[in-house]
Amino acid sequence: MKKDKMSRRDFLKLSLLSLGAGFLAACKQVVKPLANAVATFTATPSKTNTPTSTKTNTPEPTSTEMQTPTPTEIPCFRLLSPENGAKLPAVGKVTFSWEAMQGAILYKLEITLPSNQSVIFETDKMSRDQYLEAFSMGGKYQWQVSAFDTNSTVICTSEPFVFEKDIYTPPHNNGGGNDDGSGSDGPITTINQITVG
Repeated sequence: MKKDKMSRRDFLKLSLLSLGAGFLAACKQVVKPLANAVATFTATPSKTNTPTSTKTNTPEPTSTEMQTPTPTEIPCFRLLSPENGAKLPAVGKVTFSWEAMQGAILYKLEITLPSNQSVIFETDKMSRDQYLEAFSMGGKYQWQVSAFDTNSTVICTSEPFVFEKDIYTPPHNNGGGNDDGSGSDGPITTINQITVG
């Protein structure tokens, strides 16, 4: 009888152990996918929790737009008369003229003689009359004009023009007159000790 009870007890133990083992095996099968799911969830967050950025249609700046704008240079005025390369007589009045320059209140006409000496005339106009007999030398002359602003700063200087003239021989004057024929209509500045006027 004792032997039967033991075997029932052993049977029950054995049954419980096998039930427990089965239960543990079943739990492992349930727990393992849960553990994998938790690991996956923490490794890659859900797409619904990730904020999405909406792309706007803002155009990308081009390389020219990214550059710093450079100030536009104001074009310098041009000389008008006498024309470049003109051949002028030895005597007579000639009008040196040029275009107006924005912001200029004073112009300086510089005439360079064949000897490379220069004479400068100042005016607030866009022209200056000059008698050619004031320049006795024959040969090639160069002339150009500089424009000045209210601060006496050069705004710009024109491209130079050249002209040619014959030598001037003054007539014998017995009248003792003092007219030198310079035709001066404004202040004269001299450079290299050349005085005209």
